[in-house]
This record gives sequence, structure tokens and C-alpha cells, in this order.
Amino acid sequence: MRFIHVPIQEGDPVTIWIDNKRAFLIKVKKGKRLDTDKGYIIHDQLIGKEYGEIIKISKGEAYLLKPTPMDIYTTLPRPSQVVYPKDASYIIYASGIQPGDTVVEAGTGSGFLTITLAYFLGPNGKVISYDVREDMQNKAKQNALMLNLLDRIEFKIKDIRQGIDEKEVSAVILDMPDPWNAVSKAYEALKPSGSLIVFVPTVNQIEKTVLQMRNEGFIDIHAEELILREYQVKENAVRPKNIGVMHTGYLIRGRKYIKGTSL
Repeated sequence: MRFIHVPIQEGDPVTIWIDNKRAFLIKVKKGKRLDTDKGYIIHDQLIGKEYGEIIKISKGEAYLLKPTPMDIYTTLPRPSQVVYPKDASYIIYASGIQPGDTVVEAGTGSGFLTITLAYFLGPNGKVISYDVREDMQNKAKQNALMLNLLDRIEFKIKDIRQGIDEKEVSAVILDMPDPWNAVSKAYEALKPSGSLIVFVPTVNQIEKTVLQMRNEGFIDIHAEELILREYQVKENAVRPKNIGVMHTGYLIRGRKYIKGTSL
């Protein structure tokens, strides 16, 4: 089978990878250029190239890569704390969501989790993102636009503790200071057996959230922490890196059951 590779066009996102310390996510636009300490790249010269190609720059080479969600975390602006890849990927796995689903999240922030969800849910899926701060959502919109994912996301300026407009959604994800105050609203919005996933930074928040989930009609509740450690690989010198992202927060997950249905 012969695969057709679509060349890079104006408006396409491209990750310019020079080395592990120099990766740049751009959106190709005629007349623009990317300046780095290793040389500059004219956007026009990328048009017609294929993802995976190498181009020459004044001090070496640059690789043209198709952006992945990991590039979101290493290249896009982050004016607020973000949900890291190790947690975002587990959220997707544990929630049971699939392409085409509708997911509600509260606490848009910089939009990193929002974009990751939109990327995974595909063109037929939808992310409904609630936040009380319009300035944060504006930044998240810019980040989503960079990856051409804005059409998969609906942004709402609203306090989710006052209610969720959507019903029968596949999952609700809360990243907010007092998630226990939104658990009842999440229950109302979820379809039966749907997942509630909560991300909190402190242990004190775990207890309040779990107790409230038990009271509101959730089962299969778990509180977890994920640790990820990267290794430095050199010949005859493989060892853990001295620095890295270790503790980021705690994940609480549970599933909705229909109250009052036992025989």
C-alpha cells in the first residue's frame, strides 16, 4: 500500500526541532520567520516540505515535525499551572472517553488539558470548557488556534458550581480549588456510568472531594498520584536525570451510578 504524504501548507502547525533544548511550535504563514540562536527559518521555505524532513540552518540542521500533544507542553505559553502529560494521558485512559464523545471540564487555565482532550476526541468530539476568568480563556483560545483545534472546543465563562448546561456527557473533569462544591453538578451532567475525574494539588483536598463523591452517587472511587522519571542515556552511563517533573498533583476518579435503582 502506498501512503500519500500531504505537504506542509500555509496555516499548518509545525514543530521545528533543533535539539532537546530548542523546539519551536509555529503556524506557517507566508512572510514570517522564526529567529533562533542557531539561525533563522523563513516560513515560506517550509511550504511544500513534508513532515519529517530536515532543513539547513546557519548553525546546523532543523527537523520539521508534525506537532503532538507533548509539544504543547514544551513550546506553548503557560501563564498558569498546567496539567502535565503524565496526568492528562491517565485522565483520558481512566475516564473511558473515546473519539466523538462530549467532555466537560472546569478550570480552563492555559488550555493544555483542553487541547489534549480536543486532540484525542477528534473532529466529531467536543470539549466544553468552563472558567470564571476570561483572560485565561483568551490565552487558551490562542493556544488551541495554534494547533487548529479551536472548532472542537466550546469556551464558557461561567462558575460551574452554579450548574452545567450540558447533559448526558461522557466525562466531567474538574481542576479547581474546591471541586467538592461542583460534584453534585457533575453528577447531574453525566450520563449513567460516566466518569468524574478531579485534579487537586494538595492532600487536604482529596478527603473533602472523595467524601462528597460518595454522598452524591459515585462508586469505584480512587485517589492516586503518578510519578514519572526520565533517564539520561549515554554510553556506559545510563541513570535517572537529576531534575524533572515528579509530584504535580493528585487524581481522584469515580463513576456515576443511578441512585434508587436497587431491587
